[in-house]
Amino acid sequence: MDCGYGVLVKGVEEKMVCPKKRTVFGGNMNEEEIVELAVCGLHMRGFALEHQLTGLGAVYDRTDHTAPVYRMVRTATEPEKPMLVCTQNGTELEVEVWRIALSRIGSFLQMIPAPLGLGKMRLQDGQEVISFVGQAGAEEGLTDISRYGGWRYYVQETQKLS
Repeated sequence: MDCGYGVLVKGVEEKMVCPKKRTVFGGNMNEEEIVELAVCGLHMRGFALEHQLTGLGAVYDRTDHTAPVYRMVRTATEPEKPMLVCTQNGTELEVEVWRIALSRIGSFLQMIPAPLGLGKMRLQDGQEVISFVGQAGAEEGLTDISRYGGWRYYVQETQKLS
């Protein structure tokens, strides 16, 4: 099973380049490499950490879905957040795809607390994008919330119950 995971190491960001995504970024006259970054929780539009993306000049592109090889678990952090786990019995989960300058990925990575990191994730159409990944084994003992279809739906349902 190929989940598309790659490892993003500071200083080795070139390995995450999507060569077909070149564009002028942020109105600059210099052309920068733009990559797609999929988010599935607090960095989505309308949630508490969206400002971290917009503060780095990232631009929302579209709503999409993962390939059916992931499960979503709720972390035991404060605030709670989702983590995608690659598995044999996965399902399609909603994500938002943002466009961000490759040169800003390192700054974004520094904002991400363990057990989360950045790596590659496969979308439903087979495209690989940079996304949040969990450290190996970090999902042990956490609550699987995949049945909701995504973080936004999980939050909507649990707020109805409270």
